[in-house]
Amino acid sequence: MQELRVKVNQIEMQLREYEREGAAIVFLHFSGANLMMWQRIIPEFQGSYRLILVDLRGHGKSDQPEAGYHIDEIAGDVLGIMQYLELKHAHLVGSSLGAEVGLSLAAAYPEKVISLVCEGALSSEYGLFSTWEGSETDFEKYVASQLEMMRNAPESFYPSVDALVEARRIVFEKYVGWNEFFEAVERYGASKVDEGKYAKSFRKLALEDYMRHYFHYRFEDYYRKVRCPLLMLPGKEVLENDQERAVMEKLCKLTEQGEIAEISGWVHPYGWLLDPEDASKAILKFLGAQQ
Repeated sequence: MQELRVKVNQIEMQLREYEREGAAIVFLHFSGANLMMWQRIIPEFQGSYRLILVDLRGHGKSDQPEAGYHIDEIAGDVLGIMQYLELKHAHLVGSSLGAEVGLSLAAAYPEKVISLVCEGALSSEYGLFSTWEGSETDFEKYVASQLEMMRNAPESFYPSVDALVEARRIVFEKYVGWNEFFEAVERYGASKVDEGKYAKSFRKLALEDYMRHYFHYRFEDYYRKVRCPLLMLPGKEVLENDQERAVMEKLCKLTEQGEIAEISGWVHPYGWLLDPEDASKAILKFLGAQQ
């Protein structure tokens, strides 16, 4: 295992690579996380594939520009990393934001992607491939209100890394759970702002820039261009909602080689930190079919 720092698109990005001969898998984390989120599943893949874990821009130990968070721009970062590593092509495994980025890369550069796993990007926020039932005018009002609320929300700062981790523990224990893998993600992702002042590495302005784009993504435009085998990993909130499930199935049918794996009880996007065994098996089975 080696740590790498790579300059792409005027920023420096942090990578962790587990070298091995053979096909590569690039793992792309969810918003607010970092490459540490994959540590629980690495042993399942390490013996068979070359593994590349990426801190996406604004996350973990990568640089934190205030802009550049459209998924197409972040996909450009990942493309630059693949070029630096001289990867002719690779499998992509993405969670939430990472799934969106992987989808963008697969649509724009089909020759670079052997296969794509999307644990996220399973519906658009508006349009025929969404569950929005109101008018476009109502949707735009909703978007404006959400963005305004984000702009007005204060950014949280902490006197130490331990204080940040403790605050995150309280939040996660209330809603999804907590263990050593959650702690590792939060501790690794703590960013020093000033002496005695720490924040999460994915800062407020970066999040706002990402969300300004997010509401207007039409994922159907990407899925139509995907040529590689695709595996969708829906969470239980999708599987248990007839509308969400129907939209996901419609998106899957837009691709040439799409399939869906249902993981019982999967919690999006935190299943990787809670209980990833069944998801890992589904991905390994899917990857094995591409060989």
